[in-house]
Amino acid sequence: MEYYQVFQNRAVQTAAVITKFIPTLTVNGVTAAGLLTQSKALDTLAQSRDDALAASDAAVNAESLGQFAIHDLVLSLPHVAEGELDDNVPAESALIDLLAPVYSIVPRTTELALERGMKLKSALDKINPFLAAQTPVRPPVTSGGKGEADLVALMNAQPALEQAIEDMSAGVSSARTALRTAANNVDRLNKRFYVKLQSEARTNPALAAALSQIDTETVNLPGTLGIASIVQGGTDQLHLLVSYDNASYDGTLTNAVEWEVVGTDAGFTHTAAVDPSGNTLGPFAVGKTVNVRTRVTSGVGTTTGSIRTLTIQPPSA
Repeated sequence: MEYYQVFQNRAVQTAAVITKFIPTLTVNGVTAAGLLTQSKALDTLAQSRDDALAASDAAVNAESLGQFAIHDLVLSLPHVAEGELDDNVPAESALIDLLAPVYSIVPRTTELALERGMKLKSALDKINPFLAAQTPVRPPVTSGGKGEADLVALMNAQPALEQAIEDMSAGVSSARTALRTAANNVDRLNKRFYVKLQSEARTNPALAAALSQIDTETVNLPGTLGIASIVQGGTDQLHLLVSYDNASYDGTLTNAVEWEVVGTDAGFTHTAAVDPSGNTLGPFAVGKTVNVRTRVTSGVGTTTGSIRTLTIQPPSA
């Protein structure tokens, strides 16, 4: 279960005892029914958080696929261009020289891939017209059916994709804060009701016995293992690459990653031990939606992380 569900379970137990023994008991004007209402509201807030996470994961994946596509083109197009040109022909040799600034940049990051792409565009702006002016006409430089126009479109789209990540991240932060704040309020109400019930139980043996029905030990459950990101990857771009929030990883506990394919699996039927450096899951078919979560188990019990969802998109190339 997730952390907020611990508070929900205790709220149900607490409300049951209150209703049976002291129906009029309140805490700061909140009745047992009010406690249950606040507890139930956590489900709506958790769904809002999950929706925000899904939107954020989709934005991260879209930017990642865009980066993959740019990376592939800035690596392949220069070699295709060099293969098309003859360095024994002075005019073509001069065009090959235009590729030197391109090769000088290794696209290890999105920023470097974009920088290499701009230099490649400058070279292709001269190479492609030269090829078109030849007799017979020689086709423009392409790789996998994609050329300069596709590269430019991808580079132009990248800033918006990066901004979408920032926007979605802000939404996730707000949704998480709303859930955490509301869950803490329910936790505090549970504890305050319990103190009042303990006080009343001093003169009520039946109530004192009933207090054992309220689970006060679940606060010692292990912490959840956070997922930092899930994106498509692998050589086929049809696998899911899962990275973790290392600050929440505890190697002394049993950590697992679980997943299900929506509409295919009957729940989280797939599991693997967590590799703190990241797990690769799949492959999955294009169009399939995959849910992923973590599970952490200790001698006390088990907690699960929030569900992360991603729909598999067509590979970038």
